[in-house]
Amino acid sequence: MLSFYIKKYTTYLTIFAESVALALVPQHGKWFNRFRLFFSIRIVRSVGATVNLAGQIEHDTDILIANHQSMADIFALEEVIGNDVRFIGRTGIMDKWPVSKIVDKVGHITVDQKDRRAIIKLLKDVKACKGKKVIIFPEGTRSQTGKIEAFEAGTKVLVEKLGLKAQPVVIKNILSVYNESAKTARTGVIEIEALPPVTIEEGWYEKAHQDMSDIFNKNN
Repeated sequence: MLSFYIKKYTTYLTIFAESVALALVPQHGKWFNRFRLFFSIRIVRSVGATVNLAGQIEHDTDILIANHQSMADIFALEEVIGNDVRFIGRTGIMDKWPVSKIVDKVGHITVDQKDRRAIIKLLKDVKACKGKKVIIFPEGTRSQTGKIEAFEAGTKVLVEKLGLKAQPVVIKNILSVYNESAKTARTGVIEIEALPPVTIEEGWYEKAHQDMSDIFNKNN
């Protein structure tokens, strides 16, 4: 447990350092992007992890559909995808300091799930990100149950309404490396597997969930 708290507070200090660094340089300039990637890697290393990507994330993918288990998911995905991504996250998490400073500076997308008009704002925000990869966690919250939870409807609406090219991504092994619920932390490898892009047809969303669950459970 002591190791967990050391890594947790080291992670938050690194996030704070990133928020300061990004505030000191022009937004999305050369140094902004260098700092962002540098700190993403440092945050992943601070929890004792390295990252391995299996499969290929296609260059023209619009939106990545990923499972969500830990704050470290975000930085692990940034490490393997690069800087030109925008995450969709809930208010109440994404607007907490110091994470909120990075969210505002980078331009990540926040969703107020209590607002009935949230989907309208989300459609507008995602459309404005054309040319960048957007990453969404369709479970709507972190799952620490050892399975991929049911998907909420928002991701399906986004993909179909905006005609997005969507690609599922499965994050594995992260809870054995850094588990916020069990308060355990140990050195290990976060495995990320990119599945082929989905074909938008009847039942595609349910199939994506099943395919992701099969990959997630394969080695667990």
